[in-house]
Amino acid sequence: MPQKSFTPTDFWEGRHQSYHQNIDGYYTFDSSAKGEGLAGYRNASKEFQEIIAEAVQNNFTLRAMGSSWSLSKCGVTNHRLISSKNLRRFFGVSGSYVDPSYSKDSTKLLFFECGYTLSKINIELKKKGLSLLACGSNNGQTLPGVVSTNTHGSAFKFGATPEMVVGIHLITGPSSQVYLERASDPVVTKKLTDELGAELVRDDALFNAALVSFGSFGIIRGLMIETRDLFLLHLSRKFRPFNAALEKAITSLDFSGFTTYFKELEDRATDRNHFPVTFTEESLYHFQVTFSPNSAEKGKRPQEAAVFFGFAGPYRDDYTRPPEEEGSIGPGASGIELLGHLLESIPGPLKKFVKKQLDAQVKNLFQYEYTGTFQEIFRDESTKGKVFASGIGLSPSRALEVVDMALRTYEDFDTIMPVLITLRFVKGTKATLGFTKFAPTCVIELDGLNTPNMQEYTNLVWARIEQAGIPFTMHWGKFNDHLDDTRIKAMYGANRDQWIQSREQLLSPEVRAVFTNDFLRRLGLAT
Repeated sequence: MPQKSFTPTDFWEGRHQSYHQNIDGYYTFDSSAKGEGLAGYRNASKEFQEIIAEAVQNNFTLRAMGSSWSLSKCGVTNHRLISSKNLRRFFGVSGSYVDPSYSKDSTKLLFFECGYTLSKINIELKKKGLSLLACGSNNGQTLPGVVSTNTHGSAFKFGATPEMVVGIHLITGPSSQVYLERASDPVVTKKLTDELGAELVRDDALFNAALVSFGSFGIIRGLMIETRDLFLLHLSRKFRPFNAALEKAITSLDFSGFTTYFKELEDRATDRNHFPVTFTEESLYHFQVTFSPNSAEKGKRPQEAAVFFGFAGPYRDDYTRPPEEEGSIGPGASGIELLGHLLESIPGPLKKFVKKQLDAQVKNLFQYEYTGTFQEIFRDESTKGKVFASGIGLSPSRALEVVDMALRTYEDFDTIMPVLITLRFVKGTKATLGFTKFAPTCVIELDGLNTPNMQEYTNLVWARIEQAGIPFTMHWGKFNDHLDDTRIKAMYGANRDQWIQSREQLLSPEVRAVFTNDFLRRLGLAT
């Protein structure tokens, strides 16, 4: 019995109301078939191939999607979408399924089918005493969605979400499917990929290109990831002076100016949980800085910023859980979630409010300290209203220059808007078109309301950074109208050509046409 069905419709709206896309309709899969094991998995793969065959025959385009989380149109097309959310199988590997050269703990290897959201993955991992190595500020996205758009988080010692992936199962045509690994890091054996119905291909260049490919290398059928032991994240989000100690932390990830403060956080977490914890630079997992330009005096940086410090500690079950009130925002909420709740709390038109009132509302939302797992800290937020988010990656050494440009541009703009500027930090990625390519990468995000003014302000900031000659990249899954063919060439150089070449190697011309959308054409990544 077929698992797939097709629903005709003439438009699709992104989760954050950031775009409307005209389409012909979308495919869904019957969740009742998910219990059929690998036989059911292979049958669904065949149905994906049937969809591709139909698209080739009838000359229409496709895009597989998960939670429709992206704010850009990287993950949609103007013909048919494929919803994968009901496809949720997962399994571990051991014994003859693991390559003998794999030197890490194979009990921490898990394969997840394409419909798994991070939230459901967190639940399954906790049962096994395991945790993801990294995640973004939410857990409502599907795993292929976060990986293929280079969702990053702020695990500055580990990296963004693509870094935990060690295997990619791709449906690449009506009669082809591959399981990609790096030749330099073999993980599974042909016995496993045969059971999945895919050809095992070990090639570093192909793997690194497919890792961040926003749905344009075919259909991501499933991903093999490495995990870690379950742990607690002790998160503090408090306003701190924007002083020399914070500037040093931002530009060089040097936290020597926070030794005393770390001890204060340690004492408070010990009191909160009623058991001893230890906070050191070694256990510091998450670092993030957020502030509003509305809190800055003209020509100056703000006196304070909300500083996020998250320390990893051993898991134990007797910690004090974060509150989970209906409609509340999670401790790890991103700028767009915070702004959604901020605007809900402001009565009347925005133009009647001045900077101090906006700044006070931001401070009310930001201050708290909690202990929890990824599932409890980085929740599936319900964003309210049409929100805007755009972000760039650059070297931390240039971060304060960009902060100052963003503040000066806001002053010049002379329009009061609810805006948050956030700095997050990750290790550089191996992905060919990973926007977190700097080693390490500082991600600077501008969040606000999705209005023409906000879009104009953000694009002006990016243009000024470009004019100043500061190298940067842009987040694939956020507003990125600033990107074009010329800028992609400047940002990625030979990596752009390698990515295009890898795509041509994996997909036939007919199938490339099926998975080519306006986003790729605008950026010169496809014709």
